[in-house]
Amino acid sequence: MLTFKKFSTLSFEEAVHLFNEGFKYYFTDIHLTVDALLKKMANEELSPERSLVVYDQDKPVGFVLNGFRTINGQQVSWNGGTGIVPGYRGKGTGKELMKACMELYKQEGVNYLMLEAISENTKAIKLYEKMGYKKNDDLIFYVSNESLSTDAFSYNGNYNVVHALPQEVGVLDFYNHFSPWQTQAQGLASAEAVVVKSGDEPVGYALYRCVRNSEGKIESIVLYQCEGKPDINEKEDVILCLLHSVFQPALTDCKRMTFNFPKSNEPACRALQNEGFSTTIEQVHMSKTI
Repeated sequence: MLTFKKFSTLSFEEAVHLFNEGFKYYFTDIHLTVDALLKKMANEELSPERSLVVYDQDKPVGFVLNGFRTINGQQVSWNGGTGIVPGYRGKGTGKELMKACMELYKQEGVNYLMLEAISENTKAIKLYEKMGYKKNDDLIFYVSNESLSTDAFSYNGNYNVVHALPQEVGVLDFYNHFSPWQTQAQGLASAEAVVVKSGDEPVGYALYRCVRNSEGKIESIVLYQCEGKPDINEKEDVILCLLHSVFQPALTDCKRMTFNFPKSNEPACRALQNEGFSTTIEQVHMSKTI
């Protein structure tokens, strides 16, 4: 008989062992240390008190890590990782774990659920669909290790580019509140943002992070969101302006990438592909209203 306990009842060593076993033979190589797991849970606002472990008698055999936020007035929970140890996959363990999570979400007063899944993981996606999740979008991880041409992401408009804090972007009237969890301004306090203005009117924004070495030189740039204001004629030009500002073509020896970037953002995806960015991972973004 399967039983359930809080993730917080595990010791640090038990937690990281279960995490690594749960993702063993997965589609990407996930193997964390205790420090890395603690950092992940803090950075992604995952709650050990409101995450679940499933047991077969006294043996922990799977888990779901849950994050909770209030987003645009709604109580939202994110499934930040579902892992089942290899010997218990395909036996209904994941389904029972998800059902237990649904009860937890209801107890917590959650209105909206979010998750991502590797596109190749069709078994997990089918399980989520059976639990009522629906696909919102496809997500792409783009990457470029090459230097950009000096005219990369060239645009025609005359815009003002203003650097801002992520929190300032989050109050724009066209901010995408329900982007994938890890790309939301709420969880990117240490990241950077730019706002593109036409005159005094904000017409686009981007959220990104620059990784610098010990000398302060930018080694990599990660783009999380790049949005133009809906229903403006120059939206594609605004997107190009944002990409030019974020990825800084003049920089050399710099890795550039996107994180959980929506495929539905066709102007940005097209511009990235035109500049030689390649796809490394694809995921699906799913949600459920309860």
